[in-house]
Amino acid sequence: MTDAQPLPEYTLIRSDRRSLELRVLTDQRLEIRAPRRTAQSDIDDFLRSRLSWLARTRARLAQRAAPLTLPLAHGARHPLLGQPVQLHILTGARRAPFLLGDRLQIQLPTPDEASIGRALDDWYRHQARTAFNAEIDRQFPFYAARGHARPTLRIKRMKSRWGSLSTRGYINLNLALIQLPRPCLEYVVAHELCHLEHMDHGPGFHRLMDQRMPDWRARKALLNRLPVIA
Repeated sequence: MTDAQPLPEYTLIRSDRRSLELRVLTDQRLEIRAPRRTAQSDIDDFLRSRLSWLARTRARLAQRAAPLTLPLAHGARHPLLGQPVQLHILTGARRAPFLLGDRLQIQLPTPDEASIGRALDDWYRHQARTAFNAEIDRQFPFYAARGHARPTLRIKRMKSRWGSLSTRGYINLNLALIQLPRPCLEYVVAHELCHLEHMDHGPGFHRLMDQRMPDWRARKALLNRLPVIA
């Protein structure tokens, strides 16, 4: 009789959630999120059942482009939905950043890297809230006609995923999507809205994805090969 395959190391996070979830972080570390009272044997069985998926996911992450670090300085170019905008840094009384053509004007009393970074992050969040909600609204009528309630948007910085759908009525989207080409955002929103009907990734989920977005596999491949801005 051979010994059972040893399980990989992971960090266990218990909370008031209802189901088990395995996450692979960008540095390949594992997290398992579990309901507070889940038995350790059930957690181990869950991980064992996901070993094939884990191997595929780690292989995909290993092939991914390294994160990009862009300068926070006058003249630097940063992406907005895949299109470059150039930072135009001004010194003066603080003003909300605004886009003029392809130039993003940021005016700060002391425009050092830290303050420019905070202003840029705030601007990205504002752009993301507008763009993400618009995309959800564009795709949602199909689900509304099937009796689903529109999920509430939450924007997060996520280390290991692009989005998630909560059983509590939230659609969580990664802020980094606002930097990537629009087809990537459209794909992630479609993926998460399909979870309104299928919370797993089984055949029913894939049939619905094929119906709603026939080219979703090409979009997913694009998303997986693009570098993330660090």
